[in-house]
Amino acid sequence: MLQPPHAALQRLSINGCFKFVSFLGGLAAPKLTHLDVSWCSKMKALPRDMNTLLPNLHTLNIQGCTEIGQLQEGDLPSNLKELSVAGCKQQVSDLSWMANLEELTHLTIDGRDCDSVKSFPEVGLLPHLPSLTTLHLFFLEYLETLECNKLFHLTSLKTLRFYECPKLKNMAGENLPSSLSLLEIIYCDLLGELCKNKHPDIWPKIAHISTIKVNGQQIV
Repeated sequence: MLQPPHAALQRLSINGCFKFVSFLGGLAAPKLTHLDVSWCSKMKALPRDMNTLLPNLHTLNIQGCTEIGQLQEGDLPSNLKELSVAGCKQQVSDLSWMANLEELTHLTIDGRDCDSVKSFPEVGLLPHLPSLTTLHLFFLEYLETLECNKLFHLTSLKTLRFYECPKLKNMAGENLPSSLSLLEIIYCDLLGELCKNKHPDIWPKIAHISTIKVNGQQIV
């Protein structure tokens, strides 16, 4: 019986390959656990049939691959644990494609160059992620409002971190998830000041969180 062409491959990083377009014939690597594809500006798509060809993929980093088309539910392995998406406008603006990732524990959304994201998450665009414990939101330059009610179904969420979201100042809806134990706000000056001053529009939504830090300074 023939072995898959990359039977022993466990980690793969493709970085700055500006002429790389696609994984011709897919990527058959049953032992691959980590895949990093960064700054491949002409790449059109991730490997096909990842659910079957990459059954042990646990960590996926997609960064600066602006030509990747909109992902669909089921495109990624359902047992993925860690996912980072950066500088990919279509993927960041609509997260509904993550609906099958029930084992995902860590999610990083890096919104650089995504000028359409003014509230997070948009209605119906963040699926139920029952295992998610850590959510990082980075470089969402135009983000103004955090929709608390749209995060409330993340019942395992423990850490929520914002970094370089300079316009973020609103928290709409009720409280953030009761499971949260750490809220960290870094270089988000508007929201940071509101939290430090315990503003009445913000503080009741976060007061239950045991540790709140603003630029490294713990205020609770």
